[in-house]
Amino acid sequence: MPIPVTTTTDLAGHLLCAVPQLEDPNFRRSVILMIEHNDEGAFGLVVNQVLPTSIREVLGSLGFTWTGEPEAQVRRGGPVEPIRGFVLHDIDGWDPLADEVVEGVYLTTSLEAVAASTENEIGDRGGRLLFLLGYAGWGAGQLESEMAAGSWVAVPLYGVTSDIPGMSVAPGWFLQAEPDAMWGEALRSTGIDPARVVALSARRGFPT
Repeated sequence: MPIPVTTTTDLAGHLLCAVPQLEDPNFRRSVILMIEHNDEGAFGLVVNQVLPTSIREVLGSLGFTWTGEPEAQVRRGGPVEPIRGFVLHDIDGWDPLADEVVEGVYLTTSLEAVAASTENEIGDRGGRLLFLLGYAGWGAGQLESEMAAGSWVAVPLYGVTSDIPGMSVAPGWFLQAEPDAMWGEALRSTGIDPARVVALSARRGFPT
């Protein structure tokens, strides 16, 4: 099956799945939540790369106490500014300054507002969240060129009540999916068989 090419000019609110032919090791089999995309460039967060560092360690170094799953690990959001932190979550009102980046999913870029209402204790509070360090960034026209070259597959995110079966995933899916399974699951949601993509790349001599 040929890889579909998106016709949208704004990829914010989409997931991007790297194809095996993309040789940049920073993005091997990566799944990226696109936050911004305009004429000046694009910004997204890799959601399926796990770092060996625990959330407890990172927050402890910043003076916060982590009250969530003790072994929860930080994700690598991308190669740009690798010490800059982000939180993706579905906890409405947890951070009054958070931006809703897709339906029911919020992006927190500073923990100051959260700390003020939680006495420096941070946890999942009944919701789901990902802590990430770093981000993925593109200059003007760079992502468009990569899309035209077939380096990425765009996967739309739709609400549960408006899903298009076989062509999308629900917005909060990446908050709970297993990191190792995300790439394959996201591709399958568009009708692409990941095994065939990998096999085709191997025959052409690309790393898989």
